[in-house]
Amino acid sequence: MRRIAVVTCYRQPDYVRAITLRTAVADLGDEAIVVKNRSRGVRRYAEVAGELWRMRRDRPDAYLVTFRAFEVVPLVLALAGGRPVVYDEFINPVEWFVEEHRRLRPGSLPARALRGAFRTMMRRCAVVLADTASHADHAAELMDLPRELWKVVPVGTDEATFRPASRKPGTPFRVLYYGSMLPLHGLDVLLEAAVLLAGRDDIAVDVVGGTDDDRARVDAAVARGARVRYRSWVPYEELPALFAETGLAIGGPLGDTVQSRYVITGKTYQFLASGVPSLVGANLESSAFTDRSDALVVPQGDPIAVAEAARWAADHPQELAEVGRRGRELYERAFSRPRIAEALGVALSGIRVAAGRR
Repeated sequence: MRRIAVVTCYRQPDYVRAITLRTAVADLGDEAIVVKNRSRGVRRYAEVAGELWRMRRDRPDAYLVTFRAFEVVPLVLALAGGRPVVYDEFINPVEWFVEEHRRLRPGSLPARALRGAFRTMMRRCAVVLADTASHADHAAELMDLPRELWKVVPVGTDEATFRPASRKPGTPFRVLYYGSMLPLHGLDVLLEAAVLLAGRDDIAVDVVGGTDDDRARVDAAVARGARVRYRSWVPYEELPALFAETGLAIGGPLGDTVQSRYVITGKTYQFLASGVPSLVGANLESSAFTDRSDALVVPQGDPIAVAEAARWAADHPQELAEVGRRGRELYERAFSRPRIAEALGVALSGIRVAAGRR
């Protein structure tokens, strides 16, 4: 049995990606030694560093650093004593800071320094994990490193919380858009679609999450006739009940951004696992879906297409129920807990029990 330290240093130490990777390590028959922070602020770095320092006298066979702990990867590499380090990239920092959010100007000295630092760090890792094949392709090109360094492990979801349950969509037909309002998710696209649906009294949109600025964007759409109900948030444990009342869930991503080209969103996995009919944005990963079979697939950045999909969903309840059922089948086939363990098993296949522990 291999001993693998699964290291998380994030303001959400039990983020779903960390949970599914810890579970997958155990499902492979390995011992998962969980190293994670308790504090949510800057103290988390000291907590994790202390755990890693104490571990050096009885090092595991490998270290798996989960999202989002890229700040501690250099420390893990320094304390690993030559043991393999697996880095769950999930979101490439250069993609995030330079391409997606433009916090650093492309080609600037800070952008080049960031890329150089992470490129050096990643070259020292035994394996880099990505959530999708296209994300791995892009990261390898962006960092000018061999694609073989990356292995793909799907994200999945919290299957204890998100599973098929009795559905009771009511009247009007409700379209759900929830989560963070990052640009890739395309709130403005959804709200413009809601305005286009103003003439359909039988269709309403629920928007959950975001900031006061996002609330103002919702209010502006309502002023133009959109039927939108806004809530600042819904507790995690209440999401399944919200899903049960939803006719169509917006998995997206709808935004036409760099990151949106490569991802299947976390909420899409939740909807699929729950058997809720889902709408996804067409990108380099949407070939996993079949339009009007296991999901509704629309072009990104296209509110007209989103509005048309919502109309079709409201007008075809029986066909839509089949979309939800087949979406659940797709989840089981491609993204479920056994599939995650299989993919991680491939990624970790080169890691052996360290000499002296056999």
